[in-house]
Amino acid sequence: MESFYPFIEVVFQIQDNQHYHVPITLSPFGYSTYRGS
Repeated sequence: MESFYPFIEVVFQIQDNQHYHVPITLSPFGYSTYRGS
């Protein structure tokens, strides 16, 4: 399958020892991620 983005990199930093859920939605022509509330 050909895609618009050959690869993506999502970088985030965690500064404490808490648990984080980082959702990411992928498709051949885009992506989105958010931290949530």
